Amino acid sequence: MKQILTGVHWAEEPPSRICHMVSNVQILDATPAGPAPTEVAVKSRFLIYRNRVETETDFLVGKREDVLRRVDGAWRIARRKIVLDQSVLLAKNLTFFF
Repeated sequence: MKQILTGVHWAEEPPSRICHMVSNVQILDATPAGPAPTEVAVKSRFLIYRNRVETETDFLVGKREDVLRRVDGAWRIARRKIVLDQSVLLAKNLTFFF
């Protein structure tokens, strides 16, 4: 049997089926204040569902605290803090995390 390689990390072989849901997005601060800020602090909540092979199913729930910075006219993530609601992480890996 010939093995087919996809170029992804072995932990994602075969690839997972993933759904990311982001909600409750709030802008906390904009620097400098005005019509065209260059940096924005944002918080949001997320839910990630992952299913791989026949039996592996993971749910991750938590919040994100991001600082977005305008670079060459596009918004880029300058800093991200992720806080999971779970006290015990049962997922085998976090290769699917954003």
